[in-house]
Amino acid sequence: MGKLIRRAQYWLLRRRLDAELAEEMDFHRSLLDRRGAPRTAMGSVTLAREDARAVWIWPWLESLWQDIAYGFRTLRVQPGFVLVALLALGSGIGLNTSLFTVFNAVALRPWPVRDPARVVNFWRVTGEDTRGFGPAEYRYLREHASSVSGLILHDNGERVKLGDRPLQATYVSANYFQVLGVQMERGRGFLAEEDVVASPQAVAVISAALWRNHFDAAPDIAGRSVRLDDVPFTIVGVVSAEFTGTSPLRNDVWAPLPAKILLRPHTPGVEAFLTMPGNCCMAMSGRLAPGVSRAQAQAELAILGEQFRIQNRFDDPHSTVLATSTSWMGSPRKKQSATPALAFLFLAVTLVLLLACANVGNLLLARAAARRQEIAIRLSLGGSRARVIRQLLVESTLLAAAAACAGLLMAYVLPPPLMRRLDTGLSFNLAPDLSVLAYTIGIAAVACLAFGLAPALHGTRGNIAVTLKAESRQRLARLPLRSVLLSVQVAISVILLAGAGLLVRGLQRIQSLDPGFDVHNVTVLALDFPASEYGGARTKALARQLVAQLEGAPGLPPCGISMDAPLGNSRTSTSMNFNGRKQRIFIHEVSAGYFDVLRIPLLAGRNFVPEDAGRQVAIVNEATVRRYWPGENPVGKTVHYGDGQPWTIIGVAKDAHIADLNPIEPAMFWPMSGRFSIPVVLVRGRGPDAAERVAAVVKQIEPRAQVRPEPLAENLQRQVQPSIFGAAIAGFFGLLALALASVGMAGVFAYMIGQRTREIGVRMALGAQPGQVVRLVLTSSLRALVYGIPAGLAGAVAMSILLAHTLPGVRASDPLAYAGVLLLLALAAALATVVPARRAARIDPARALRWE
Repeated sequence: MGKLIRRAQYWLLRRRLDAELAEEMDFHRSLLDRRGAPRTAMGSVTLAREDARAVWIWPWLESLWQDIAYGFRTLRVQPGFVLVALLALGSGIGLNTSLFTVFNAVALRPWPVRDPARVVNFWRVTGEDTRGFGPAEYRYLREHASSVSGLILHDNGERVKLGDRPLQATYVSANYFQVLGVQMERGRGFLAEEDVVASPQAVAVISAALWRNHFDAAPDIAGRSVRLDDVPFTIVGVVSAEFTGTSPLRNDVWAPLPAKILLRPHTPGVEAFLTMPGNCCMAMSGRLAPGVSRAQAQAELAILGEQFRIQNRFDDPHSTVLATSTSWMGSPRKKQSATPALAFLFLAVTLVLLLACANVGNLLLARAAARRQEIAIRLSLGGSRARVIRQLLVESTLLAAAAACAGLLMAYVLPPPLMRRLDTGLSFNLAPDLSVLAYTIGIAAVACLAFGLAPALHGTRGNIAVTLKAESRQRLARLPLRSVLLSVQVAISVILLAGAGLLVRGLQRIQSLDPGFDVHNVTVLALDFPASEYGGARTKALARQLVAQLEGAPGLPPCGISMDAPLGNSRTSTSMNFNGRKQRIFIHEVSAGYFDVLRIPLLAGRNFVPEDAGRQVAIVNEATVRRYWPGENPVGKTVHYGDGQPWTIIGVAKDAHIADLNPIEPAMFWPMSGRFSIPVVLVRGRGPDAAERVAAVVKQIEPRAQVRPEPLAENLQRQVQPSIFGAAIAGFFGLLALALASVGMAGVFAYMIGQRTREIGVRMALGAQPGQVVRLVLTSSLRALVYGIPAGLAGAVAMSILLAHTLPGVRASDPLAYAGVLLLLALAAALATVVPARRAARIDPARALRWE
């Protein structure tokens, strides 16, 4: 019966191939008839070329279309295989495309300006320090540089208020919009006379989003007066909706640089900052002149910068100028901080894609083995091996194309909520563009070759006669390619699971990390005052009032005053002279109650007293003592400020993570004076009642003050949020890898059992027990684990070393993480093999031999 069925299949296939061959021959005869028709001398050459193209191109396209149609038909009859393959490939390509979408928005996409390729950022580099330029140096470079057609100066933004609405304001040079080539929706940009320090003008340009949302897209917006921080400003223009600014932060309002004098009239040094040559640092960008390269502009600005520094007799160490792209990662500092995280993410999604390709490759190997007789018939009828391989690759291409469509859909859906979940405060255009489309097509093509070529080559080799004679009775090969692919899946799963385990363990250490002070039962009161009225002397007076009326007042909970909230990522540094050497050190202005509220113990010396407000005394942390006075008592020693003023050390505080959870650096605590900014109030007490009582006292000092209470524990939560996010992403990758590997192992093991049905039936007919059959199956099935686990552990160790040098809390030698990975993988492998093993143990020898 089996022979009759095979002969019928052979006859039907032969009839179909003969019909296709006859159609192709008729097509060629029609082309030859055309070439035999009368033609002119000039037209004969053209027609001959057209006929030559038709003879070769059209049959090829026709056969390609037949391959595509046949591929659709064969895939349609196997929905289970297609679903599993698309889930694996779609997840791999989709994760890669989604990550590239974020990378494209952050690092590749230039500013939304005219001819963005000609716009560059400029940075001043001194050793390892990278910074911007001061307004005075910018004006000198703008006047003398010929390699740029225009230079602009802009900062990273400042918060202002329009009524009760907080806005992000950016101070820019007057030629900002003209140099960038930004179109205006309404009104105009800034004029040169509005960028004069001696006569600042209260004018502003607003974003299209603010115009629509706050002003209802009023057509007469140009010329309207608004109050920014209670200072009247005139809106002179609205930028086009396409322009979102030159900062990743949200940009709502742009104002000329001198307008900062109007918004911050009481802040000392604003006018001096805009005029004095030694001040910095703001971002500077420029548009390259026609025919000028980035390197030429960089070299010219470096020379002009040295001339400026020589003219002003600066004694700073030698520095140069660096020109970079206008993407957000164009800043060397941001590039250095973001590159490791992006590199690890790209490594993870690449491993997931390789795992998916290995999984689908194994499925295609099983599918090709099931189609060996069909392939042998095609080859026996005269089809070339290359033609059959092309047919199989077309089917793989259809799978890759469908997976690419799923990947593009993920690129639209996945990145925005992930960026919102990360809560970075940054705003990017995450819509996929042509770069994302090209990347998706490229990665789908690479994946198609990765999972489709090897099974196609493997499935078309072999002896045709033996395959046609009795495929089911030939001795089963060991199929080394399938074992290799399965070992690759196991190794990748180990690497990703180990990475996830190490990050989770690192997160546990970070969450259990002692910051050096008590973050519980402490509330941070952020104070908002009219910025146009507070600055300089008024801020100092406010700080003295807060210290006098809050610290130690009867009926109030314990309070402390600080320049910045602990764990708020805010740092202020200055240059101090330690033992005859200038060193940078972090500065914190605090009151005496600061140490009591946070319960930071003093290890030596004394705390601040009210009389210290006007004195030059300081408390240092242990890290400062270890670096500059190892083994000594620093109390009573003096250090000198940049201008030569002596500061006396009066105490030593225990080390604490004041700004962030990074390794503790040397720091000095100065008595609260309000010289830097409006302070915050730290309140110890349970419930909102304690914070409300302190807020009422602040309102008595300044009725217009806005008090925003927030638990200090939320600052700690924000510090660990990136680690939580990273651990969640790594855990997702690890579980996805485990699921793909488990499905791949289960499918391959089940197929191997199906191929060895006759062998198992013979063994059981000769007296083999079910337990022996199970051991036989497990021994042959788990061979991939023996090779895959050591390779995966080696890769995991290498990755853990890199993670330990990049992320806090991660340790390269974490036996608990590795043990958990091996246990989880062993459990997955057992579940993947138990069903095929039980199936093998229940094979009926009589039915197996009868089926053969």
